[in-house]
Amino acid sequence: MNKIVNIVKEEDVTKWLVRLEPLLELTEPVDDKAGELLENARAYVKDCHHWLDKGNIVLAFESMVHAFAIFTTCKELGVFIIREKA
Repeated sequence: MNKIVNIVKEEDVTKWLVRLEPLLELTEPVDDKAGELLENARAYVKDCHHWLDKGNIVLAFESMVHAFAIFTTCKELGVFIIREKA
């Protein structure tokens, strides 16, 4: 039987969370639908923390990737406005 090796490390997940979480705090949606997408991205970040706490790095990484994908796509489409840091 082949052993599945976990090549994702916790540092890989936290590295991207440290980048994404401050951006989400500075993000404003342009409309209600964009607001729903922003909440989805934030929910995936919350899920990521949950899976990190449970020690499931693969699901944590998956959740972080989903959050980052939503954020990046919406930013590129112009439905997220990123405020400047104070």
